Amino acid sequence: MSESARHTPAAAYLDRVVATVTRIGHSLPRITAVAEAAAENIVGGGELWLAGNEGFILEACGRAGGMMAARRWQSSDKSSEGDVVLLGSTNGEGSEDMIVVEASREGGALVILFGPKSLPGTDLFVDAFAPPANDPTTLPTISPALAASLWAFTGELVAALIRRGKMPPMYQSGLVPGGPERNEQHLRLRWEPVEISSIGPGVLGREYLECLTQIVQRLQATQMDKFAKAGRMAAAALRAGHTVWYDSLGHLSPEQLGQVGDPGFVKLLPPGLTPEKLEGVLERGDLVLYVGMYEPYGPWVETAHGCGAKIVTVVSGTPQRQAEEMGADVNISGCWPFGESVVEVPGYDVKILPPTGVIQSSAYWMFVAEAAAYMRQPSTARQSLP
Repeated sequence: MSESARHTPAAAYLDRVVATVTRIGHSLPRITAVAEAAAENIVGGGELWLAGNEGFILEACGRAGGMMAARRWQSSDKSSEGDVVLLGSTNGEGSEDMIVVEASREGGALVILFGPKSLPGTDLFVDAFAPPANDPTTLPTISPALAASLWAFTGELVAALIRRGKMPPMYQSGLVPGGPERNEQHLRLRWEPVEISSIGPGVLGREYLECLTQIVQRLQATQMDKFAKAGRMAAAALRAGHTVWYDSLGHLSPEQLGQVGDPGFVKLLPPGLTPEKLEGVLERGDLVLYVGMYEPYGPWVETAHGCGAKIVTVVSGTPQRQAEEMGADVNISGCWPFGESVVEVPGYDVKILPPTGVIQSSAYWMFVAEAAAYMRQPSTARQSLP
């Protein structure tokens, strides 16, 4: 990383995420205590529900390295005595959140809130250590913070269940060879038919946060110049009257656009849009930010270029093809491993706990931070990029 890239808007944003992850680490004893309470209910037959912020739900449902037992809570669902409801909130308040709280409490469920502040009626609180997404002048960090706190908690919940003699089925990435077939088999299980040695409190959560910190440090050391370049390209496209588009292959990341604090100059590509259909949307001079997993899922780069548009990719690469080899105008590495999950449970067949939601959502805001900085300055400013 060049000296100038150490002080870019993207670097400043990532510093805020690092501070949040550090504070989550300091709160691990509290997170462990919350996980112990949840584990008691789940071992006793309770179901695990996800509710609240859509991005929070998407992050935990069907996610590589996540618990297969986690299910989306619908307004028509009735929680029962002993169930556990994980409620994610980006602002710590809201009528929809309170509806979930009241309905869950009526059924006797244990309600665990993840967010910037506690809500009346919730049983337990996991602090995300990020401000609410309610400041129109500040890019929010609550989404990556929610993801980091969710996965630190999940690690502690898995360990607490193991200490009670139960190993919950966990997802493997569906984009690695054999992943979908392996997951289909394990989805039939309530508990894994393997005996896992006991894991102490704080071990899995701390290992996850340490791995996450290492990934962020690699991102800081190697990718800041590329975010600056991508931001300058976005500003140039906008100044010329073109459109900057965004799409992602991820869980939490699609819901970033429109949060309070988003300047609003990036447009989300229509849902379900395949690369082949980009011809009807992209115009010459447009720019696409594609945030994926290991490589673009289909011919995104080729199609964008065929339309006369430029494209920025944020992926981590595969064993056969590095992130830097995707052929985009700017190839940014997300720095997470192939397979996604980072924490090993000795005796289990796959690693657990993904860093991608944290990094993917951060990548969107880092890109926006750079573009916004260029938009605020004259077009002749900040030309001396590495």
